[in-house]
Amino acid sequence: MERFRSLAFLIILLLFVQSVKSEFPLAPALYVFGDSLFDSGNNNLLPTFAKADFKPYGINFNGGATGRFTNGKTVADFIAEFLGLPFSPPYLSLRGSVKLTGLNYASGSCGILPETGNIIGKCLHLSEQVDLFQRTVEQELPKQYDDPEELSSYLSRSIFLVSTGSNDYVNNYLQQNFYDKSKHYSPESFAKLLIDALSQQFQASPSSLVKV
Repeated sequence: MERFRSLAFLIILLLFVQSVKSEFPLAPALYVFGDSLFDSGNNNLLPTFAKADFKPYGINFNGGATGRFTNGKTVADFIAEFLGLPFSPPYLSLRGSVKLTGLNYASGSCGILPETGNIIGKCLHLSEQVDLFQRTVEQELPKQYDDPEELSSYLSRSIFLVSTGSNDYVNNYLQQNFYDKSKHYSPESFAKLLIDALSQQFQASPSSLVKV
């Protein structure tokens, strides 16, 4: 019964998000990190078998098959709409100087651990995504914000969305013919390994990211 209530609440929330059109954005930007649940096209530009730039992907999306691993919008897209922001474009598609209202660093088949998904091809694991975000802060955002305090305020009011970890099981721990993690870690110790690695990725303070 509790599961049914949670599912019903989620459906109602998504319907509400679809109907809301904010005149003024609720946040200045949405930055997205993760895997295929959020990837909006980064894998299109990477040498990998994990791609979604063909039908039936995108059959219910206005832009067609953009690289989203879904027939329509991702959860990140719904959240962008709720915030009154454009969809966060894939980082690897960024060309030239544009006004940033967010970027999407997510990459299908990748996870928290660097080796996850590499049997499928190249992808951006979480630490690479964080590095690319730092590059954004250091090289792209100063073009919009000359004042470091203004940039710091912009980042503090921005929304950061992360969904990762499932591929560390599907494309790593459970692939015993390609990876040895299951030989060295119990399910419990592997979960702790992921949590510790994830924590290390997010230990960087805002002050260490804003170096302009």
